[in-house]
Amino acid sequence: ASERERRERERVNASTLSSVPVFFFFLMFGCVFVGHSFLIDSSCFVQTSPTNWVLHVTTSVTPNYLELKEVSLFLTRPDCLPPQAALGVYVSTGGTDWAYRGCISNTRPSDVFSTQWPASANEGQGPFGMGMGSGIGQQHGSGSGGGGGAQIGISIEPLAELEHKEGCRLGAKEEFAKRVALNLYHFLESFNAGTAVGPDQLVVPANFLDRWFVKFQSKFRRDPDFLTRESNKI
Repeated sequence: ASERERRERERVNASTLSSVPVFFFFLMFGCVFVGHSFLIDSSCFVQTSPTNWVLHVTTSVTPNYLELKEVSLFLTRPDCLPPQAALGVYVSTGGTDWAYRGCISNTRPSDVFSTQWPASANEGQGPFGMGMGSGIGQQHGSGSGGGGGAQIGISIEPLAELEHKEGCRLGAKEEFAKRVALNLYHFLESFNAGTAVGPDQLVVPANFLDRWFVKFQSKFRRDPDFLTRESNKI
């Protein structure tokens, strides 16, 4: 059953992407690094396949790519994508795997995305990775972005697949928010050790929020992944 599903998915994907008009491959999208660049149209990207483009940020925009916190992606004309397709945005640094950051479509033709440049090669592969059709990684025999510096990848993909990735991305944010709240709750609990109060009450100092934030910020800066390694399940 899984093999049949895979073949059907590949057939639908091929059908969706084959309906992209030829004119779409030219000046169909543009991007702006918020506060750091002028408009960058698709002609500045390197087209690595009929549906994939890469912008070498380090050489085309600035070597100090960590200053680029947000990127705005937009379509340049109405309804230039098939209804079943969308543009996915991916980032890579120093040869790390492509990490998904968001998407746009005919119904949402522009948006602003956090770059969150990956620091390690374990975020997952995008359509540019090995085994994902005619992507960049497969062409170069690698599942990573390849080369040094930072890159932005743009990919035409079936809308359903990108909507699924969006759900996973938003779910990860919700999970992170829950873990922050749980961390705060445990901090508040620490003030009640040995204190005779009711089970539904907490006695905390007036400046508890400032104290928690200073502690949380210091730990987060030292180890940004500490929350995801918490043993407590939510």
